[in-house]
Amino acid sequence: MAILDERPVWSMSGGEKLSALDAARAEIARLQVRCLHLSAGLDADGYAQEVGARDTVQLLSVRYRLDPADVRRDLRLARALHKYPAVNAALGTERPADPASSVDRTQLNLGQADAIVSALEKVPTAAGVPVEDLRVAEEAMVEAAGLLPPADLRKLGKEMRERLDTDGPEPHGDEDEASSREALWIKAADRGVTFGGYLADENAELFQTLIFAGAKPHKTPDGERDPRPRSKRQADALTAILATAAGTGAAVPGHGDIKPHITVTIDLEDLKVGTGSGDLVHGDFLSAAAVRRLACDAGVIPLVLGSDSEPLDVGAEHRFVTRAIRHALNARDKGCIACGAPPSICEAHHVVHWADGGSTALDNLVLVCKRDHINIHQGRITVTFANGQPAVTRPAWSDPDPPPVRQTA
Repeated sequence: MAILDERPVWSMSGGEKLSALDAARAEIARLQVRCLHLSAGLDADGYAQEVGARDTVQLLSVRYRLDPADVRRDLRLARALHKYPAVNAALGTERPADPASSVDRTQLNLGQADAIVSALEKVPTAAGVPVEDLRVAEEAMVEAAGLLPPADLRKLGKEMRERLDTDGPEPHGDEDEASSREALWIKAADRGVTFGGYLADENAELFQTLIFAGAKPHKTPDGERDPRPRSKRQADALTAILATAAGTGAAVPGHGDIKPHITVTIDLEDLKVGTGSGDLVHGDFLSAAAVRRLACDAGVIPLVLGSDSEPLDVGAEHRFVTRAIRHALNARDKGCIACGAPPSICEAHHVVHWADGGSTALDNLVLVCKRDHINIHQGRITVTFANGQPAVTRPAWSDPDPPPVRQTA
């Protein structure tokens, strides 16, 4: 591989800097595509399980400190690429069909490729769109990528889907009074929901006041700026408001002192090994790994089924972390044992899960923030006890090999 121009930046003219940046970004794009195919190859081989990781997503996200959602997105793209020859050609993974074509001359980055493929993958099979029409849409989006960044390609992709699939959004009402136009819609989405709506007057003011107050950026334990974008901070604020309201026992009229809980129906063996999924009341599902994490603390009631689908146990809140145990955890751990986040935003984690026979006791519990609770259950970090105190370690496969030593002339 040719070495890029690595002269000191201060010694370059403006034109030389821009040319060097062009070359560097082209090399980055080539290597990103290479990483995409290597990741897909590892996934096809099942190599992650050989080294002790749960799956390829866990291996790559932990080893390279990536968000699992980004790894899943890249793997989805890699698995779908074979269906999109124009995208492949623009990524440089296939020989162009017609070198004179403007489509074949377009160079895509991974963000653009993902926007195009994701949009076309969302065209429902039931719509019966001819393959020829999908191919025309693909080529049109690849050509548009010569001018558009990923965000605009996603908008274009939505327009393409609406043209290919004639089902459109439902019309909105048009009442006179602002309060009568208040509405909230909730729609099932991949691994969650999308929602929106309208609030008027004082309800709108209350909503904005609570969201803005909860979305203020906070420095990390290392004193760095809050890495979350505003949209993520606002989403975190909303979930914190919902969790607080649910915990009061009075969030929903008529519930009295009974706290609303998430109820998950799951097979006992799936819960033990952390595979499969559990059914939620509202028709969606959670992975067994997610149920194991949620069941560490109060807030979820697992309805555990035996081999013949008979209910073996319905968890009760007092079976989990009692108020006295929580006070003791706060005093011992003084916050998240991984990052130092304050106890008020921490959850209790069973080191040995109760489904595996672990007890709800101080010598089997630690405080962790939600992010690190997820990290533990995804295998990024491991918690052990030494002399009655919790300690955090990382698995052996979680660190990449050191880069090769560069030979100097």
